[in-house]
Amino acid sequence: MSDPRPSDGERKLLLCLLAFYRDIGPGATPALKGLDEEAGLERWELSEAVAALRAKGLIEYWELQPAVRLTPGGLRVALRLQGERNA
Repeated sequence: MSDPRPSDGERKLLLCLLAFYRDIGPGATPALKGLDEEAGLERWELSEAVAALRAKGLIEYWELQPAVRLTPGGLRVALRLQGERNA
């Protein structure tokens, strides 16, 4: 990712979505309802993180549910962030 480092909210959301990806699989598409608590974000932080990550192409967004899912690029960034956190 050539953009500046993700914000704290974006980082938390990416790592949360990575956990869903690992538990459920590549099709993991968690609903936004309750995702703020799951990621450790305030509701407004979740909205900002979703908008920013969507604009960067790191997540897909479904308005009907509403729900989100990591894109392949988002998965790469989330894995890198987790590696940095564990280092």
